[in-house]
Amino acid sequence: MKILFISYFAGVDANCPAEWADDRLRSIESLGERVVVLTNYGSKLIDSKNTKIIRTPSLSSDDFFHEIYLRGGIKAINGFSKYLLLAFVWIFGGILKWCTTVLTRGGSGGKWSWLICAIPAGIYIGLSGRVNIIYCTGGPPSAYIVGLILSFLTRAPFRVEFQDPLVGKEISKSKFKQKMVRIFERAILNHADLCVYVTKQAALDSQNRNPDLKSKIIHNYPGSWNFSLDNYVDNELKIKSWPIEILHLGTLYGSRNLDKFFVALDELYLEGKIERGTVRITNLGSIYTSNISSYLVRNDFNLLPERQRIDALQIASSTSYLLLVQHDDERSSETIPYKLYDYMNLNIPIILLVKNPEIRDLCPNYSSLSADCSDVGEIKSAINFAVSLYKTARYESLRCSNMKQLSINRQVSNIIYSPLNV
Repeated sequence: MKILFISYFAGVDANCPAEWADDRLRSIESLGERVVVLTNYGSKLIDSKNTKIIRTPSLSSDDFFHEIYLRGGIKAINGFSKYLLLAFVWIFGGILKWCTTVLTRGGSGGKWSWLICAIPAGIYIGLSGRVNIIYCTGGPPSAYIVGLILSFLTRAPFRVEFQDPLVGKEISKSKFKQKMVRIFERAILNHADLCVYVTKQAALDSQNRNPDLKSKIIHNYPGSWNFSLDNYVDNELKIKSWPIEILHLGTLYGSRNLDKFFVALDELYLEGKIERGTVRITNLGSIYTSNISSYLVRNDFNLLPERQRIDALQIASSTSYLLLVQHDDERSSETIPYKLYDYMNLNIPIILLVKNPEIRDLCPNYSSLSADCSDVGEIKSAINFAVSLYKTARYESLRCSNMKQLSINRQVSNIIYSPLNV
């Protein structure tokens, strides 16, 4: 089988959609299938025995130079073609950027100028050998459009996976953009053979919006690649000066923050239920909140810089508890952070501050460590339980329980080997 895999963000460091795409490519390769990857010019993916990488540039000035930055600078790119691209972008890139801004009423993350090169590249892939399946994880909307057009031209089955629902609560409050996104979603659903959402709620909402296309819409918890971390020895948390380490992996911003967690923890200190010096909270990643200074002055808070994914997971593998925090808004009821699946692979107890009840269903062993991310009372109970649990044999049994993991190969197989017209 030959698969055309379309993902704009594949092979990009510190990017969740890229981690998602890269994991699927690892899975497809492990299943023994041949795959051609159509992705952005900044991708650091390299060819392998069964995998061919096709990089195509965006031509608007902002997106093109960002791709150059992702690649490691212009010197990291071989060949004379880079100079032709630079000349074109210097002349026309600003015009394309302006056109995108005007047409999208203020700009968007659609990467629309990527279409100019990605569509011809995809046609070339189709002409150079029969494509059995087009599998698109998207990222920006432009990637789905490329997949749709190429599926129409090649007549290859079109499988779509939405990491986040296109039409979702609070994703866009603009009536114009909501209308356009609904039209876009409908167009994809009409042409695709299978549309996969990664929560039950998102799939159900899409089925309710498109009842005549219900048979094409499924949910499929994705799982993530389970790395072997034994070969990675550097770990800043191995020598612990604090009894209980609670680690959040990733970026904090907007309503996904530690504000209510610290309010709850401070109340537990004042009530004498937890002694100061018992716990330390570490964030491994960037923080973009207006009150970051209030975090940094705390004696029980530690900030580590952003790391490569495997390095970050190796550090996380020695923590006492992992911490998952969702956005405190309606969008979280339809989404599941991808890092949850990395957490599950580490097999370490997880404190869950979430909005989506599906997360609690996925982690039934941690029900007493779960709380609504907006409810200080529930968060207090979860923290207090975590501290109490740590002193017991049950903590070790949870840590070594081999909680049932989602097999990413099985989840990917559900998509690429699914019968047509599900």
